[in-house]
Amino acid sequence: MTLPALDALACPNCGEPLAQAERRLSCPNGHSFDLAKQGYAPLLAPGSNATTGDTAEQVAAREDFLDSGVYDPLMAAVANASLTDAPGVIIEPGCGTGHYLAAALAVDDTREGIGLDTSKYALRRCAKRAIPERDPRRAAAPQRRPAAVLADAWQRLPVRDGAAAAVLNVFAPRNADEIARVLHPRGALVVLTPRQDHLRELVDALDMLSVDPAKPQRTADQLGALFEAERTDDIRYSIGLGHDEVLRLVGMGPSARHLDAAELAAAVAALPEKIEVTVSANVTRWRKKD
Repeated sequence: MTLPALDALACPNCGEPLAQAERRLSCPNGHSFDLAKQGYAPLLAPGSNATTGDTAEQVAAREDFLDSGVYDPLMAAVANASLTDAPGVIIEPGCGTGHYLAAALAVDDTREGIGLDTSKYALRRCAKRAIPERDPRRAAAPQRRPAAVLADAWQRLPVRDGAAAAVLNVFAPRNADEIARVLHPRGALVVLTPRQDHLRELVDALDMLSVDPAKPQRTADQLGALFEAERTDDIRYSIGLGHDEVLRLVGMGPSARHLDAAELAAAVAALPEKIEVTVSANVTRWRKKD
């Protein structure tokens, strides 16, 4: 297999370009990396200890929940905000299963994509993520997939300077300096953040982690020195969830690490068979300051 978007990747040790021979990536300085049998590239920066990320259970819950379509309006908003005339790839640090990245690549079939994460379980899913083709004339072409890369968002990303036409930040950490380095001057940074009333019915009923009211200001503080906001789209709608869907929704996020499984199951069982839940988030498109 040939790793997609190889021209945009860089050696995590020295920053030089990478070439591929069979299942091995290497740079001119002799650093080499064998692709995992599941299809992802292990390109952690030297000294990084981030080798865990989401658990297999969290990833499985996320795959099932996002496949259900209830977050499709969020994916569509992120994808539309990522459209740009800048050259380059679309990258997503903290990509998880690759659903949002695939949605962005589906609306712009001229691009390749790179998903980066510290969870090997998530990267296995991302490497297999088929990108939907909107043009029926491309149906017979080989199925496009993103490159899945094991990398730490808080370290130097294994991506070449200015190689990204768009960077997606979806419910994930954001390293402003690294995003600015890899983003093309005309590129777009697309940030999806939950609003305070996101999933409020479940937060109240299940004692889930709530959204910090200072989160919008904190995001602006993190990005403001290097980026300026172009526009913000407010996304708000209701979804009807059954008990199994609620368990998957809770299980895919950070609350899964804080709630006792037996107590959570009992609390969900006490909910109505179908509960209306608020989805509420902001999608903000940022551009680099001159």
